[in-house]
Amino acid sequence: MLKAAVAGTGLIATVKHLPAWNRIPDLATLVAIADVDAERGAQVAQQFNVPRAYTDLGELLEREKPDVVDICTPPRTHAPLAIQAMRGGAHVLVEKPFAVTVEECDEILEVANETGRSVCVGHSDLFYPSYMRIRRAVQGGAIGEFRGMRIFLSTPVDYITSKPDHWANALPGGVIGETGPHVVYMTVPFINPIIDVQVQASKLLPAYSWSPYEDYRVDLIGENAVSSVTLTYATNQWAAEVDVWGERGRMSADLESQNVVRENRTALSAAAVGLGAVSEAAQLLAGTVTTGARYAARRLPTTHDLLIREFCESIVAGRPAPVPGQEGRETIRVMNMIVDRLGA
Repeated sequence: MLKAAVAGTGLIATVKHLPAWNRIPDLATLVAIADVDAERGAQVAQQFNVPRAYTDLGELLEREKPDVVDICTPPRTHAPLAIQAMRGGAHVLVEKPFAVTVEECDEILEVANETGRSVCVGHSDLFYPSYMRIRRAVQGGAIGEFRGMRIFLSTPVDYITSKPDHWANALPGGVIGETGPHVVYMTVPFINPIIDVQVQASKLLPAYSWSPYEDYRVDLIGENAVSSVTLTYATNQWAAEVDVWGERGRMSADLESQNVVRENRTALSAAAVGLGAVSEAAQLLAGTVTTGARYAARRLPTTHDLLIREFCESIVAGRPAPVPGQEGRETIRVMNMIVDRLGA
């Protein structure tokens, strides 16, 4: 049984990470949390039945000797806390973004190598069942040679854009600094390395002067394929879609409904189009029924459930982390390219 500790008690910790840790009692038990705000730390510890709360990670490491530390603090603290935890004997899970700069990523990876500790990055969207299905399909040659992809994310205005004090609006380049890493790390398993980026950003909502942009179009360019990304923060809609195509077909994944549809439209005759539409409708219906049944039975784990479970299993088995630090480094390298293109 692994002993786990969580550093940070903000939104991502309380909504995603702490509940996920409590859902794997067969693999790990939470022994402590750390937060510089003593009152907040004590409150969250009580809420999630964590025995002890500390205001200093060093003291936690010395007293509790955890096997794993899950870092859910602000990005600028990720590198120093990850290094401190590894030098204190713990493996580390670092919530995205891995760090702020490539140099910080390299420091983390160097210490991991020195200490023999495992580093995993919190790229949770990789664990959506629909995304995993298309990733496996492409790797298995289901659509032939991979030729490109598209990612579309829509985040409602009232989630970030309309809030003048939201920290994401103050990031270099605006809110893309918060959600941009998701589209980069979902691209990396298909296109690696990303050798160039093209970025266009538009200011659509003048009423929100604190928001630099609400529409981003990004091309992530590899040697033989491109990922075309659209990020919008100007509607009242949630959406998360990934399309991939190859020489012999196309697949679409809805990361919210978990539906996956494969298209195979090699002709434009009425019969071919009609049969294709029937096939696609049948796939949607079957997927909706299956996902609905799993939701009803409460048997659909969250992406953080899957990520944290796989990381713990990798530690026990001595396998590489499910999202190695090098993937986190590549994401930061590309995000820095995007911000540079925006002139931020």
